[in-house]
Amino acid sequence: MAANSPFTLRDQQRLDGLHPTLKNELAAIFTEMYSLGYRLFVVQGVRTAAEQAKLYAQGRTSPGKIVTNKDGVKFRSNHQPHADGFGHAVDVAFLGTHSPFDEAWPWELLGTKAEQRNLRWGGRWTHPHDAPHIEMA
Repeated sequence: MAANSPFTLRDQQRLDGLHPTLKNELAAIFTEMYSLGYRLFVVQGVRTAAEQAKLYAQGRTSPGKIVTNKDGVKFRSNHQPHADGFGHAVDVAFLGTHSPFDEAWPWELLGTKAEQRNLRWGGRWTHPHDAPHIEMA
């Protein structure tokens, strides 16, 4: 991890282009979760329209399960840069003995920490349920 930061260099690279407020809140969440014995990492921050379109195709025109309702063009994801030039969403996962997205991890705790900071947590959504997703409200 970088000095005085809960983020690794790889995390910081993946947070490039993310809104500074979201980065700050995420740093606090990472620190709180670490103090409780859970290490997190950044899966993805900002996405291009092409990356978003590829995810949208998943479960529709390409193999896999549906993971987003945003096509990246007509309906833009909060991962894509907004008018302010920043992405407003991030996906995170856990580091440890289980696979990063295993249901055994304390996703509800992560979501509660995000919501306490006035962020939206994708774990409250039903279709698709997106526990790794945190975004600005």
